[in-house]
Amino acid sequence: MTAPAQFWSTVEPAWQECFELAWEALRAGSLPIGAVLVDPSGAIVSRGRNRLNDDSAPTGQISGSFIAHAEINTLAALPPGDYSGHVLYSTLEPCFLCTAALRHSHVGAVRFAAPDPVWRGVERLRELNQAMARRLPRREGPASGPLEDLGAVLHLISAVERGITSVIESHEATMPDIVRLSRRLAGTRELRGLSLAEALTVVWPALPSAHGNQSTEWRRPV
Repeated sequence: MTAPAQFWSTVEPAWQECFELAWEALRAGSLPIGAVLVDPSGAIVSRGRNRLNDDSAPTGQISGSFIAHAEINTLAALPPGDYSGHVLYSTLEPCFLCTAALRHSHVGAVRFAAPDPVWRGVERLRELNQAMARRLPRREGPASGPLEDLGAVLHLISAVERGITSVIESHEATMPDIVRLSRRLAGTRELRGLSLAEALTVVWPALPSAHGNQSTEWRRPV
């Protein structure tokens, strides 16, 4: 078994599904972000991906819109209820919009693979007032090791291709190697023709953490 395949076999199913969805979004021309919601037993009960540039979406989800975020599409189908024991997994740190959606959905926690410096500080919304703090989900992340690198690479490939310099510049101070790799991979049609497992094999040697710490223990809980 190759190193990336061996690593992937140890990744919990919720993360595997998130990244498969993100890869599907990349191949569809939308932003490569995927998310799933798991219940207290760990079973996936809802899933979604970014559909910014998609022409259609599953019933109850959004496509062709700036608010067609992965987290929004994951949460949209939830009936009103108490989801304080549920956890939303996302390949990228939730933005302000998705943080608000999580709060309104009464989801207890969110785990994200890669950080998004553009939204650094959004977790401080709980400091605004008691009502906001009461329902704001606990944030856990970023994940260390290859999951963090892969989530960031996917996000930055899209940013490079769309010319979003503010996103690229926000990452350069903390993950310059990932930014350089994303620039090399951006616009590579051959890569999009591969499955996620095949693509992981291609990019694995260039991931900074691939040969170091592969732990997925959580950092920066809020």
